[in-house]
Amino acid sequence: MKKYLLCLLLLSFGIQPVYAQRSYNILDWKSHTTLYHYVIHQLHRQYASRDSALEKSLQTNTLADYQADCRKRYFKLLGGFPAKTPLHPQVTGTVQEKGYRIEKVVYESFPHHHVTANLYIPDGRGPFPGILFFCGHEATAKATTTYQQTSILLAKHGFVVLTIDPISQGERYQFTGPTGHPLTRGGTTAHTLLASGSNLVGTSVVAYQLWDNERGLDYLCSLKEVDTSRLGCIGNSGGGTQAAYFIPYDPRIKAAAVCSYVTRRERTLELLGPQDGCQWLPGESGAGLDISDYLIMFAPKPVLILAGRYGFVDFSGTRDVYGELKEVYRHLHQPEKVGLFAYDDGHGIQIPKQEAAVRWFCHWFFHDNRPIGETDVHTLPEAALQVTKTGQVNSAFKDEATIQTHNLSLAGSWKQRRRQLLETSSPEAYRKMIRKVLAIGPSTPVLDTQQMGTLQKDGYQFQKLILRRKGQPPLPCLLAYAPGNRKEQKLMILLSAKGKKSVLQNDSLISAYAARGDALLVADLRGMGETSDEPAFNDKKYDNSEYRVAMLSLFIGHPLPGQRTEDIFTLLNYCKSDPHLKSLPVTIRASGVAAEPALLAAALDTRIDALQLVHTVPSFYTLLDHPMMQDQYAYIIPDVLRYFDLSGLVKFVGKNRVKYLD
Repeated sequence: MKKYLLCLLLLSFGIQPVYAQRSYNILDWKSHTTLYHYVIHQLHRQYASRDSALEKSLQTNTLADYQADCRKRYFKLLGGFPAKTPLHPQVTGTVQEKGYRIEKVVYESFPHHHVTANLYIPDGRGPFPGILFFCGHEATAKATTTYQQTSILLAKHGFVVLTIDPISQGERYQFTGPTGHPLTRGGTTAHTLLASGSNLVGTSVVAYQLWDNERGLDYLCSLKEVDTSRLGCIGNSGGGTQAAYFIPYDPRIKAAAVCSYVTRRERTLELLGPQDGCQWLPGESGAGLDISDYLIMFAPKPVLILAGRYGFVDFSGTRDVYGELKEVYRHLHQPEKVGLFAYDDGHGIQIPKQEAAVRWFCHWFFHDNRPIGETDVHTLPEAALQVTKTGQVNSAFKDEATIQTHNLSLAGSWKQRRRQLLETSSPEAYRKMIRKVLAIGPSTPVLDTQQMGTLQKDGYQFQKLILRRKGQPPLPCLLAYAPGNRKEQKLMILLSAKGKKSVLQNDSLISAYAARGDALLVADLRGMGETSDEPAFNDKKYDNSEYRVAMLSLFIGHPLPGQRTEDIFTLLNYCKSDPHLKSLPVTIRASGVAAEPALLAAALDTRIDALQLVHTVPSFYTLLDHPMMQDQYAYIIPDVLRYFDLSGLVKFVGKNRVKYLD
């Protein structure tokens, strides 16, 4: 009676009793960070191995081998690039300023994909050293005040500078409306949405930006004003990312400055979580590559790190990287070619950093060590620097090829390959291929099963279980045999992206199973239900509720769909060890993003007799066709469309075994 009155009192204040809220929960700890901690542990192990490899190379005088191996792994992550085709450059206007002129330039990095840029050319006789300037994430891109200041300062000191609009910034927004206005709230959101589709076809926004910059360097080298033996690059923030990725790729770059970017990747991921889709490559930590390694690959060429001590880029990590680079350059007997300029400011390339960068390039290209003290820097409004007539390439060029259309073209080019793999491979070979793409090994047995009590629901008595497998996150689930001591007819494994609670609250569904006499196993795959990541850790700008754990999983080289497929193997292994269940036919009903690993598991494991897939994507093309669709990253498997599509897996499993439900 007292318990009843307490409930009434709580309800009268709009408060739910704690035991009612947690009746479907099983894990007895704060479980929402479980998957995050699992992935971070893998990340730490990978970077510990990387650190050991570098230390060993320094101790054994095999640094050149370390650099070559890093480059090999990096190029593999980048994937392929388009063939170099004519740039079709156009100069659409010129602005004459005191001591230099600005040309408004557009070129094609691949056919019909236009890149807008401003070219700063000093007065006087050349040829001059050439510099690529890579912009950070400001919407104004090349017209950003500090980027204009840096480009002007370089031009006034004798450098030709090409300042490039990145993808989905400046005049290059990829998602635009009929009038050319951007459809996303900023470039970083667009970068992330574009990255998911790019990953499906084995490329990335990193690679697309790198290729734009590579063709920009080709354009720079085509100019009579440029001395092609003296080429450098500089970038700030997101442009610093571009610079770091670019310098080990193109040997024509002879000196570099990287601003407001360099730190320990491992520490950044812990402090800030995953960054924008243009800031990382799938498999990067799995390949043992830290931010430091991109600069190490560039060694012993001159490289300057520019940093603000009070920005969000962790400065202690910056100092760690600088210390590591000093050791590398000392080993190469050229310690003077690595530098760190740190200033008491925040994120960005403010005037002191601009001057330090110009000093660096003057030293290495002119052997001039005079101080930089230019104050007459006249910047222009964005409209004065506009290259296209409309202000956006999508509306200026009727045949513009966007990143989305290029991704669709790549996917289409592999259609015949996917069909041949499906039709000509043996079942064993096809499954082996799927496992390789998912980065999963053989399934392992359940090592430990922990009983956590019982739950009564719609005639069923559910056992609360935690299944543990060596080295994997614990798996919470609810198991019930047929009600009323009846003989079980079938085993239904019920999986929902929304968790066990959403399944069990579907009273009509559970009652139907009870009437039929089915055994039920209701589970939360990792990152779902009890182990779903907290919304606070997933910035809304990414339009992905699982962005943190999904990106980190890609980063370590173990995509989330593959991890969840392994969880289904755990469930099957447990059930097949249970005397009541081992001989029953198995049907999996899975909804939302849980449906993808269910289909993958059915393709790999013949113990699954039937699938019911609810409210899910039937093809990876759904993501390519709708790049602004929310929550894409939970589905992403890198390079998957080179090998199979979800629709192909349905054919492999057998259409009679798979049913899509609304």
